Amino acid sequence: MTLLDIRTKAVQLSGRYDLIISTAAYVDNGMDFFINAAMRMLDRLVEIPNNTAKLYYPLAVDEYAITFQHSCRAVLSVWINDTEKRTPLEKVDLNDLKESYNDLASDATNGTPAYYALAELRALETTAQDSLGVFINKTFDESDTKYDYRGIILVPPADGDYVVEISGLFKSEVLSNDADENYWTVQEEDLLLRAVLYKIEAFSRGTENAKNWLSAILDDVRLISFDIAEEESNGINQLEG
Repeated sequence: MTLLDIRTKAVQLSGRYDLIISTAAYVDNGMDFFINAAMRMLDRLVEIPNNTAKLYYPLAVDEYAITFQHSCRAVLSVWINDTEKRTPLEKVDLNDLKESYNDLASDATNGTPAYYALAELRALETTAQDSLGVFINKTFDESDTKYDYRGIILVPPADGDYVVEISGLFKSEVLSNDADENYWTVQEEDLLLRAVLYKIEAFSRGTENAKNWLSAILDDVRLISFDIAEEESNGINQLEG
């Protein structure tokens, strides 16, 4: 089903015709808000394979930080590759990384990155940040309102050209155009519709109806979790190096 299909069915099931312009084309007048809210709820309730995605970014000589968007919920792993091989990076605490690399960035010895830490990008005051020297770190200027960004710091700084592969959990793409589709609209459209109806009831203070919808949603989510667990555990053997 497309977003238009989901919107149409959700209006018909809920009777909330005020959330569309008219029944002529079911143009959105608020229903898409509940559809996307329901989708975000399902993303948090169960980890479907489609939530895991990868990002690839170049890392040039002397570079040590990467920032990215795409509604990342959690960074799971980081790898780098050059022209010969790929290597996993070990995750470390940001404070430990800063303690180990406490000299000026210009004095750091470059090499093949071996460690990464999650960056703290938000800042409230950065006027004096680099006034005495630039250190290995990554923080946006306080005037930057980049609330949808995440970042990682890699050390040692790169001694050549690399490609960084970031694996993580990501929110489903926001549905905005009538033809838009994603995992929930194609594979679990009935579950998505129940979640939409739950959100409508929850916002309308329909407590009892909301509880009933939530119970049905959790039952379906539990079954999806069983399928995913079966797939993840079936036939796994040790890979010989």
